[in-house]
Amino acid sequence: MEFFNHFLVNPERFRIPQYTISPFSHEWIKTNYALSKSDQPVNKDLLSHYFGHYLCFESGRSALSCALAQYGLSTDDEVWILTTTGNRYISGCVTREIEKYCKWSRQQSEKTKLILVNHEFGTVYRAMDEVLKFNLPVIEDMAMSMFSTDDNRQTGNYGDFTIFSLPKFFPVQWGGILKINNPSFRHIQPITGNPFLSQTLLKYVSFYLADAASINQLRKQNNILFQNHLGCLDFKNRFTYSENETPAVYMCSTPSSVNLDGLKVFLQQNGVESSVFYGENAFFVPVHQYLREEDILFIVSLIKYYCNDNK
Repeated sequence: MEFFNHFLVNPERFRIPQYTISPFSHEWIKTNYALSKSDQPVNKDLLSHYFGHYLCFESGRSALSCALAQYGLSTDDEVWILTTTGNRYISGCVTREIEKYCKWSRQQSEKTKLILVNHEFGTVYRAMDEVLKFNLPVIEDMAMSMFSTDDNRQTGNYGDFTIFSLPKFFPVQWGGILKINNPSFRHIQPITGNPFLSQTLLKYVSFYLADAASINQLRKQNNILFQNHLGCLDFKNRFTYSENETPAVYMCSTPSSVNLDGLKVFLQQNGVESSVFYGENAFFVPVHQYLREEDILFIVSLIKYYCNDNK
């Protein structure tokens, strides 16, 4: 272990900090415990404003599974996955759920029975009108784009269903929302459900949703801070976010000389969740609303240390 830019690098195993894509950390156990025990009312109007007609699930994955189960898909059918960037990268969390029902593809074919639109990393798919022209059922995946929308403010309202993953934006340990836009499906119930868990989750969400404006502002500020501090390494913003889009991560394009898989391993060994945007020279780290400037400086210093040590 050693100091670099006033931060300790490679500390002992049980002295490693924890920075995750989710804003949850042990510090929120106390708050969530108090909310669970309290008589805090669920703000149904606020939840309806964001999620319309909705069901609670243990995760975004289980919400997606419930949506897929409504279409009577056979093993030879295909789900056509569209993404904001067109990159070949698709989370295994998504593809594994689809594979429980049928196949998936990155292009349309005669076997296409459903379109899944993935609004990636806080950006939104801007050609939804073109998607709807195919006259196929549509599911929107907003797991990483809860607070983002298009210029028409209709993102999340185009498909039959919209998927949200709550730990991506709130300091909670579980939770998914299935937004049901098509009235034909409003009779469905969760595949599994625990009323106490659902009610507790809704307490959490309505409590944290009240701070949505601050969440948006702080994530945007943190995204700018990362870029300001990493520009000297020729790391550049991968996305140009509109005023209506809120970053889910700090995603940067990097020089081809950087070993991104090595950087990923190094950061994770030092307590920073990170990954490669495979198919590109691009990389991402947390950007959530509870990171302070010192936290960002710490993550930046780790990246600089790795780059300096691996020239």
